[in-house]
Amino acid sequence: MKNKIVYTYTFERLNEFKTKKTANDEIMTAIAFADKSNTVQLEESKNYYVDISNLYKSNTEANNMRIESILHQIYLTENVHVILNENSKNRFSQDFATSFDQFKPIQTIYEKRDSVNYDFVNINDEGLKKIEESLTNNLIGHNLFKKDFLNKLKDFPILYKLGEMKIFSLLICGNPGVGKTELARILHKTLYEESKMIKINLGNYKTQGALNSLIGSPIGFIGSERGGELSNKIRNSDSKVILIDEFEKADTDIFNFFYELLEDGKFTDLTGNEYNLNGYIIIFTTNLSKDNYKDIIPPPLVSRFTLKSFFENPNNMEKKAFIEKKINKLLEVYKEENLQPKINANEIKNNLDYEAISKISDFRVINRIIISALMKTIDNAKSTMQK
Repeated sequence: MKNKIVYTYTFERLNEFKTKKTANDEIMTAIAFADKSNTVQLEESKNYYVDISNLYKSNTEANNMRIESILHQIYLTENVHVILNENSKNRFSQDFATSFDQFKPIQTIYEKRDSVNYDFVNINDEGLKKIEESLTNNLIGHNLFKKDFLNKLKDFPILYKLGEMKIFSLLICGNPGVGKTELARILHKTLYEESKMIKINLGNYKTQGALNSLIGSPIGFIGSERGGELSNKIRNSDSKVILIDEFEKADTDIFNFFYELLEDGKFTDLTGNEYNLNGYIIIFTTNLSKDNYKDIIPPPLVSRFTLKSFFENPNNMEKKAFIEKKINKLLEVYKEENLQPKINANEIKNNLDYEAISKISDFRVINRIIISALMKTIDNAKSTMQK
């Protein structure tokens, strides 16, 4: 009998497998496999991947008996394999622990990837250096925070394996546009660029039943089949960075939910699916200040955060660094696209509204001023050419 392996997938990785599989790979539902194997001889030259997720999702005794029968048949056949949604892995392990030897991510079938650099609980020196370089190059200012964050990230694997920390959680306070959400984007892009970013903006959760919108409604309620925004985004992405924006807008139910999540490292949605977030980084951002955040966020939840930081407004040197970086990036793309007329950085700088910039601390607003200066520079260059 072959080694018993369950290949687990997120929908993102399953879709990737579908694009990369060979002509000899066939993905089947559990029902289709049962029908075909009973009526047609399976081809020895093919690899069959039987997806049992939908059958297992209902979690009935009858379906579990079907799964046991299918697993037995699969593991007696060398070229047939079982695949399962990642979020059902823990419950499946409890239900069928004796039916398989190990789990493997589905991408191990079609690609070789150094998982150390993609896993915060096994982060190595190379991975830490990669993150440090990204933060240095892309996050303007906040140097003390960067140092503190990297030190705690370095300790995370040890504390995780000792059972002292399951999720690395950050609470970042500060005014709009000072780099809070940019931190999450940088971490995601550095290690998970090919995956969808997991971002939840709690400013959109203004009605009763916000928790249902986040993790799904109970079975039988209208919309329960759609799931929740957080659970859906986790299911559809390999990223282990989650951004929770405008955290001060959360209601009591959501505060309690995240307290339990940071405590347990996992949650169960209202349809019974478990999501294991052990080893994830969750970044909570808020426009609250260091003087009033404790008035809004419950103290027990505040105590659960791995790191709390307060992003200060950028100084003039940091604004200058942002302007230089943004203009250089715009011009790089401008030249790559072979856009006309030709312009240079000094011309854009000459059109900047420095008086407005001196009064602004929001990088997003400064970015709009740079774009306005760029367009003015282009218009001036066109006018000169026409004379």
